[in-house]
Amino acid sequence: CFLTVVEILFLICYIFAEERIGNLRTVRAFGKEFFEVEKYAHKINYVLHLAKKEAIARAGFFGATGLSGNIIVLLVLYKGGLLMGGDHMTFGELSSFLMYAFWVGISFGGLSSFYSELMKGFGAGARLWELLDRRPEFPLNEGIKLSPEELKGALEFRGVTFAYPTRKNAPVFQDLCLFVPAGSVMAVVGPSGSGKSSLVSLLLRLYDPDSGVITVDGYDVRTLNPHWLRNNIGTVSQEPVLFSCSIAENIAYGANDPSQVTTEDIYRVAKIANAYSFVQNFPNGFDTVVGEKGILLSGIFDLFLLWRIQVPERTSFPNTESKST
Repeated sequence: CFLTVVEILFLICYIFAEERIGNLRTVRAFGKEFFEVEKYAHKINYVLHLAKKEAIARAGFFGATGLSGNIIVLLVLYKGGLLMGGDHMTFGELSSFLMYAFWVGISFGGLSSFYSELMKGFGAGARLWELLDRRPEFPLNEGIKLSPEELKGALEFRGVTFAYPTRKNAPVFQDLCLFVPAGSVMAVVGPSGSGKSSLVSLLLRLYDPDSGVITVDGYDVRTLNPHWLRNNIGTVSQEPVLFSCSIAENIAYGANDPSQVTTEDIYRVAKIANAYSFVQNFPNGFDTVVGEKGILLSGIFDLFLLWRIQVPERTSFPNTESKST
């Protein structure tokens, strides 16, 4: 049944979109906006292909039923002709009854359904048009891209004042100044709510500061290409996020092009993370599906995220032996 297949596939697309949009922070942190759009477009185009087949099947079905209805009308006219031959009714009575009753009734029925479907389309389309007309506050793929020779990694927060848009009366930073030299290691320590995660969010340009400047190698992050910037930063978020796909796909998510990540690359980072044998003990190994938000593998979220940032080799490898214990 085409309808059943289309509904199931559309539900899969809906779940995929909901998961990605619900974890948009992670998607943006890894610079995967265009990758996810392309992946969703592939899924939805397949649904569209099946929907076209469904439409053709429906058209054939309703065309056949319409034809059979017309044949029935002709048979009634034939029977009515026989009745007229026996002087039981006149031709005018028969034809007027059939034509007016049948065609007028069908026309009004079609008109009412057409109007209701039209209103439903306008109602749904109004929201879609509103979303299509919106413009992102931050550019997705515009700005300066530094060459590998220019990118050293020196970070500076200069006079940064910031408060979240929904809590403007509770500033997180006020005139913050911080310099991190290229090639150095720094730990930011503080109590909950002191702004540790906010530093990373500002660096990834998930938000812009209310005032002040954040620079990477002397370039204001607002002038840099956000997609390029996030692709060159390895990050493990405070709230681990795993997507509903295989362990291998979750590990490869941090690569610039996950399709180019080989099985050997996956095994290599798993061994570095001290978890190769652990994953191989699963019945399906690295093809094991983690479930929505990783519910099937609870308790090892952080390890997966450590592997994820190791694939592109952007950062030095952390000590995962203590982590895995």
